[in-house]
Amino acid sequence: MAETAEQYFKCYYSGKWEHDLAWRIHDLKYSHSTQDENVGGGRVKNVNTTLNSTIANIAAVEDDKIVRELRHKIETVKNYELSLDDYHVNLLKLRYAKKRHTWVNDSNRLYKSVRQCQSDLKAIKDDFMQSVLFQPVENSTH
Repeated sequence: MAETAEQYFKCYYSGKWEHDLAWRIHDLKYSHSTQDENVGGGRVKNVNTTLNSTIANIAAVEDDKIVRELRHKIETVKNYELSLDDYHVNLLKLRYAKKRHTWVNDSNRLYKSVRQCQSDLKAIKDDFMQSVLFQPVENSTH
């Protein structure tokens, strides 16, 4: 399914992606149970299990496809936001916040007409879809 600018802005400005990312990282760090590999008994000497588990947790987070994808999407909108002026950023924040207001309320806050705000939002979405930033994440290893 092709994602749209509307979906990107809704998920970013409502905080959904940040929430999903935090939960995914939490899930990766704390969900898997630690198994005792010392089945035969005896003592393991000179092994720092805390360090090993920390390294394993970091590797699990960094190698996770969902974490990489969410980080890429968040960075995409952040980088696009840098190219906008304050009016356009505020328009996006007002329209895609968790608690949305009416167009009349938003346009009054921005000192523009409703029609102008709607037109500007459409232009932003079209520009975002055409931008180089809006590319799906490929099998990257970073």
